[in-house]
Amino acid sequence: MEAYRYQELAYLIVPVFLGMEFFISARNERDRHDAPLGSYVLDFCGFLFMALVPAIFFFTIWAIETSAFPLRATTLARLDRYGVMFMFMGGWWQVYMIGALRAGRLADKNSPLYLWGPFIGLGVFISLLILWVSPWNLKWLSAGWFIFISVVLHVLKIKQKNIARVLWVLTGVTFILENIFFLWIETLV
Repeated sequence: MEAYRYQELAYLIVPVFLGMEFFISARNERDRHDAPLGSYVLDFCGFLFMALVPAIFFFTIWAIETSAFPLRATTLARLDRYGVMFMFMGGWWQVYMIGALRAGRLADKNSPLYLWGPFIGLGVFISLLILWVSPWNLKWLSAGWFIFISVVLHVLKIKQKNIARVLWVLTGVTFILENIFFLWIETLV
């Protein structure tokens, strides 16, 4: 494995954290209801982000580096590119989803540090990680965006349920834009 591939392991921090959030939300769902279907869906999503996404990530890196499947090199390269884009660009929508899951769990409580601490921390982390060498100081603009969102939603005293809705909308919009951007880049490469 080449040295730069080890740096890509940092991209797994956000999806693994998201997987843990899904598991915690599933447990809270089970505590409130008797075996609800939603808890099974949340558990499935937790396994998806904690196990399947990193497994695909490691598999494609290994397969490309060792030339294990020489007849499928193009397919593996595309899967690797999408996997890296899923981690790379996906960090933003995953941070929004983490915030939405936490806000949904806190609908009854008001704990700003529990919600906004990881949201701002992971948002700044992913902004600096992805946009470290970007032009026009985009890393600071992106980090400021996460801080701005949290300050505005906290200062306006918006209910946790509505914060969760806003963050779910940002998750969906960012996910759609990321995939459009990926398809556009795929046509150029």
